[in-house]
Amino acid sequence: MGEAYELDGTLIRLKLYVKTMRPETKLVSEPDNTLTLHLAAPPTKGKANRAIVKWLAKRLELSSSQVRIVIGIHSNSKVVEISGTTRGQAAMLLGIDPVSLTEI
Repeated sequence: MGEAYELDGTLIRLKLYVKTMRPETKLVSEPDNTLTLHLAAPPTKGKANRAIVKWLAKRLELSSSQVRIVIGIHSNSKVVEISGTTRGQAAMLLGIDPVSLTEI
């Protein structure tokens, strides 16, 4: 799980697999075009979820209110909804291949 997809011109959803307690936070586009987020934060008391929102918002130059986890609050597999950006902008700012961003 990890492909990302665009809902419309200004709303996208990213499917992420999250690995917590890593040395650094970084997004990895896997060879099969899935997305894995290596996260430095621990998976306790919502810290990892808050770190995901904050990290994505900062990388995408958005406010945290424009990034929300819609599926997977208590799971390593998450769907994150992002408003106020396009598929192309998101791919560029996240440093991933746009092929990882598939339309639904």
